[in-house]
Amino acid sequence: MQSDVKSCVEGILGDDKLDRDTKVRKLRQVETDVLARQRAATEGMTGAPARDGEDLKVVERALMSLGETAVDQGPASL
Repeated sequence: MQSDVKSCVEGILGDDKLDRDTKVRKLRQVETDVLARQRAATEGMTGAPARDGEDLKVVERALMSLGETAVDQGPASL
């Protein structure tokens, strides 16, 4: 089963009406949302779905396909 994040990312990348900068901007927002969900889980606010790490990798790969780098999301950033 495909995650909502993966569907969203594929929709962004596959939308020929969006230019590269718009795609990057939208992907950065998805990345921010996934990181916020992880951060909330580490603070005990919600249970983290097991796919959070997978979702982040999907976003990172999409950004790299557009020549961007992923946000440093090591332990100190949580």
